Amino acid sequence: MLIEQTIAELERVAAREVGRGSEALAVPAAGGLLAGGRSLAGPAVPDAAVFTGFFIPGADPPAAETDGPLGAVQIAAALRLLGGQARLITDEPCAPVVEAAVAAAAPGLPVDVAPLTGYDEWAAALLPRYAQLTHLIACERVGPSVDGRPRNMRGEDIGAHTAPLDQLYTAGDAYRIGIGDGGNELGMGRLPADLVGRVVASGERIRCVVGADALLVGGTSNWAAAALVGTLALLRPDVPELRTLLAPQWSADLLAAIVRAGAVDGVRRRPTLSVDGLDWPSYAEPLTRIADLVAAAR
Repeated sequence: MLIEQTIAELERVAAREVGRGSEALAVPAAGGLLAGGRSLAGPAVPDAAVFTGFFIPGADPPAAETDGPLGAVQIAAALRLLGGQARLITDEPCAPVVEAAVAAAAPGLPVDVAPLTGYDEWAAALLPRYAQLTHLIACERVGPSVDGRPRNMRGEDIGAHTAPLDQLYTAGDAYRIGIGDGGNELGMGRLPADLVGRVVASGERIRCVVGADALLVGGTSNWAAAALVGTLALLRPDVPELRTLLAPQWSADLLAAIVRAGAVDGVRRRPTLSVDGLDWPSYAEPLTRIADLVAAAR
């Protein structure tokens, strides 16, 4: 199988339907995985920020969800293996989970934490640095809807718990990659509004209006992040260490670490070893398939 065909299959595997319309949303985003992977794989060394953290205020207890931080750290770790620079960015409500993910899987990775109070001054201080980055990558990070408010899949306004990181995501001339699974994440503005409205519950209301140069749609965002790392492994066979990040056990260990830190399943709204309502065996199936496809392409 040619590398391009394998990457197209990775894209399909990542978009496995889990009941939120991901397979339909993935159709107009086709090719985004290859484009995004090529932009990161070279020849220029990437200097990237990865945005993540989706707070679930209705959870017991409230916390960031398990989808997003895992994939974000996986991508950042891959970029460091490529010789590039990477940092994560999140906000205060999501910071405990994101920082726990970094401590468990990528020690030393910088994390920028946005405050909810005094955000404008904080963002202004970071803007010169972010405007110089080569890539801005969002992995399951909620963005503004048509009315400017960030909304969860239930249509609830979670602006009181969410810093407007879209302002930094749209800074400068960096190549922007968006990763999402439900239409309300940064990057999803690349999709036709009528499509999101048709296939996603409350899609007209929750759809993020911020687009991206390349959009990756997953059944869970973590799957699409894994597919991106798999793409980098295919495009850069000179860095075999990338394949170690694709082992399902790598994800299992990191999932356990962030749940211990308080992360919650965004569907079940409680801390469990699951992602978007999927217990580990079901969640791990696409991860295993992604790893197998990359291994078979040697």
